[in-house]
This record gives sequence, structure tokens and C-alpha cells, in this order.
Amino acid sequence: MRNLQLQFEDENYPVWIGVRCLDEIISNLCEIRASSYHLISDRTVSQLHAGVLCQQLSTQTLANLWVVGNGESFKSLKTVEHLAQQMVEAGIDRGSVIVAVGGGVVGNLAGLIAALLFRGIRLVHVPTTLIAAADSVASLKQAVNLSVGKNLMGCFHKPTAVLIDLNFLRTLPAAQIRSGMYEIIKNALTVATENIPLLESGLKSDANYSDTELMVIVEAGLLAKQKVMKADKCERKEALIFEYGHTVGHAIELAAEGRVPHGEAVGLGMIVAAEVASRLGRLSEADQSLHHRLLRRNGLTVRLPAGVTVAAVMSLLRTDNKRGYVSARPDQVAMILLDSLGVPAGPVGKPLILVDASLVQSCIEDCLIGIKDVAVEESPQ
Repeated sequence: MRNLQLQFEDENYPVWIGVRCLDEIISNLCEIRASSYHLISDRTVSQLHAGVLCQQLSTQTLANLWVVGNGESFKSLKTVEHLAQQMVEAGIDRGSVIVAVGGGVVGNLAGLIAALLFRGIRLVHVPTTLIAAADSVASLKQAVNLSVGKNLMGCFHKPTAVLIDLNFLRTLPAAQIRSGMYEIIKNALTVATENIPLLESGLKSDANYSDTELMVIVEAGLLAKQKVMKADKCERKEALIFEYGHTVGHAIELAAEGRVPHGEAVGLGMIVAAEVASRLGRLSEADQSLHHRLLRRNGLTVRLPAGVTVAAVMSLLRTDNKRGYVSARPDQVAMILLDSLGVPAGPVGKPLILVDASLVQSCIEDCLIGIKDVAVEESPQ
């Protein structure tokens, strides 16, 4: 397995990446020497991967598998309390390790439980989605949703390790691979512009990537986040840039009630963010066109999802989790915008711009309902 060491200010942890490396994952887990291992997974991943992992781990140590329902609706304090209660009854203690086997929802649930039980026990991520492997595991943030907004209840808790088997990604539907690629595109547009040529030539709308390509994609995602977070582990300063596309994206995702993958919602959020920046005279037509070109090559349908209304999105924007970083009026939205590729708008160390809510609404209506026609020039292959 290949090894990366992620450094976030005074915190660091290893990321191991391999292909068909289940035995090595079990070996790495056993080396942690826990009193017991508590694997958290969802119904789908428990049948595909987590069940086998738990069964093989159980031949060497004490291991339990805890299964939650699929989707964002289970990413809640109710689920956290239910799982924690069951684990305590089963004998979990301060020497135990919680292992998140799944995507972003499972990772956040497991992370928050690990942070809260006994005021903090060890956490290991075994991501099974591209968005988790290449993006969300490179963070200390652990959070769950409230009915009024995403990721509003949480804390910071460092994982002990991240163990990635790229073979787990082979069971993902194409939509989930594309979902992860939207975050890679976001990173390239905001902090890792050196990856833009790679994306221009290598994005595949069918999401059919080789093991070698997936290795490059995952490493690129992790290293892009490392570039900024090494000096901002709590993502409250420069690393706010990774929220690009998430303001409107999170609102769309929550309004869709689980019908839209996270990355796809963020892709739509980036379309809106680029339009807002363009209308404010910040982002050039060429840079806006590149947004559309990359996102469409990844298969994005530039349209508000069925059943999601502009009114619902605008209502949810009022509870965006970036509230309070800057003082805003009720009719304003704090957004991450770009002045150009790799250049965030706003003050140094706080890349947020206050935008009139009426402008945001107009951009959503024109881009995702009226479908504003943006010239997209194909770059030479």
C-alpha cells in the first residue's frame, strides 16, 4: 500500500492506499491494538464490504458490526445516540476503536460518535466511496445534520488512520464516482489549478476509470486539501475555500431529501457561484466557461433537480453553516467566490463575500431553471 502523511497544523495521521488489499487493512487495524473494534456501515456497504471485513477481523480480535440505514436522513443526532447506546451496552470502552466503513454519511456518524464517547476514542476511516476517499477523510470535521441545515451539529476529532482499498470503489454506481469527481474539480478550480489539464484530458462522463487513474485521482484530492489545511486544521480561515459550491449545493442537497448525490449538488452550486461572480464583475467569461466545460464533461445536468424549488433552496440558505463568519443582513448570503482560477475573492484568510439574496436567487433561476446559455469552448485534446 502507498502511504501519505497528512499534516494539519499540529495534527497528523497516515493514509494508506492500495488495490485489493483487505489483508493489509486488517493487519493495519490489528496493529492499533484495540480492546475491541466497532465497525459502522450502512446497509449496502455492510453487504458488499463491511461484513466480510468484520468477519475476517473477528478471527484475530473482538469486532462488532453496526449497521445504519442508507442516506442523509440517517445522518442525525438520533442515529448517533442510538448507536452509542447500543455500543455501550455491548461493552465498548476507552481502549476501543471505531471504524467507519462507508461513504461520507457513515464517516461523519462514526467520527462524531468517536469524538463523543468517553470524551474521545480512536477513529479509523475505511472509505468505500470516491468522495470519502479523495476528499472527506482529509479533514478533522465530524458533523451531522439538523432538519434546518447540513452539518450544523459537530466537532473536530482526528482519525488515527485512513485505510483505502480502491477495489471497494468498483462496486459504486457511475453516479457516485462522478459525485466524487465534482469535489476533485472543485479543488482544481480553487487551490490546485495544476490539475486542470489532467481533468480536461481525463474526465470521463461514464466514470470508467482504471486502478491507476483512481490512484492518481485520490492522491490529487488528498494533496489538494493538504495544501491549505496544513495551516488551517479547523477550516475556519483559508481552508473555507473548500466550501466553494457548497452554499447553494448544500441547500439543493437538503431540499432534494437524499435524491441527489452530494457532489452533484456541489457541482450545481459551483455553476451558481460562477454566475454570481461573473455578474459581480469578478470572474472572467473564460473562467466561467471552464467551470461549465469541466462539470459537463463529468456528466452534470445543469438543471435544478425535480421536486426542488427555488423557494426551498433560498429558505435553506438562511441556515447555511458558514453563518457568523461575517456579519450579514437577513437579505444577504455569505458565499465563497473566485476572482479567477485559484484566486479566492474576499479578504486574505477569510474568503467570503456578502451577496444580495436577490442576486443569488436570480442566478439560480437563470442557470438552473431558465438554463442560461454559457459558451463552452472545447479545449484541444
